[in-house]
Amino acid sequence: MGKVWAMTRRDMNKWATYKTQATTSILGGLLGIVSWGLNATFVNRLVPDYNTNYVSFLIVGVLISSLILPLSQGIQGSVSPFTLESILMTGLKAPTFILGTVLWPYILSVVLFLPQLVVGIVYFHATLSVNPVSFVLALVISTTIVFSIAMVSTAFRIVTKTSDPVSWSLAIAASLFSGMTFPVSHLNDYVPGLSTVSWFLPQTWVYHIVRLSTLENASILDANIAISFLIAMIFAVVLLPLAFYVFRWGLNRAKRDGTLGHF
Repeated sequence: MGKVWAMTRRDMNKWATYKTQATTSILGGLLGIVSWGLNATFVNRLVPDYNTNYVSFLIVGVLISSLILPLSQGIQGSVSPFTLESILMTGLKAPTFILGTVLWPYILSVVLFLPQLVVGIVYFHATLSVNPVSFVLALVISTTIVFSIAMVSTAFRIVTKTSDPVSWSLAIAASLFSGMTFPVSHLNDYVPGLSTVSWFLPQTWVYHIVRLSTLENASILDANIAISFLIAMIFAVVLLPLAFYVFRWGLNRAKRDGTLGHF
């Protein structure tokens, strides 16, 4: 038992050493409760924001996560200090390596998306009204946004070797304000005007434009719909080059510090 306790204490000390990671993990759990609490208070209600019911609204949100978020997970899982140094020694350019490593996770998420969609419609009676052109455009824009955020997060992780407060803050803000499991307008029921914060997050526009194209048969020829897509596209156009710039900075910083292969 003494040895067991010694090993346990070692792990506890290791966890406490990374104070930022320890703090964010604790706060993440607490804020996660808030997110699901907001979700629970909205159950069995209509969602006038998209002219649909809550089941359809929630299922589309879950499907968006299943289709697009694995792209982010693929980048963060593949591009790590464990493998990055040896891969770059082969002569591959960083963008080539990144795109090559995330393509399969994205293809797999598309394949797994289809049966999930069938289950949502057949068993949970989700009602969809899809505009194919808007949906494809929404996926392209959303994929670009998620890809860019993942690149920024990975760049900081290459430097810090753990998580970073910036990416963690964006993830927490997204869980509370992006509207994955409840409409952002529901936030105003607790604090008037709070939903305004949501529209400054790129993740909010990911869920918004995909829901518009799948729940309302929204056409980009409609002026109001076009404005939503334009704002989301601006986020994508700004974030993509910024993401590659930040990633290049992180890579060069790790090379300069001699810590590229460290973890």
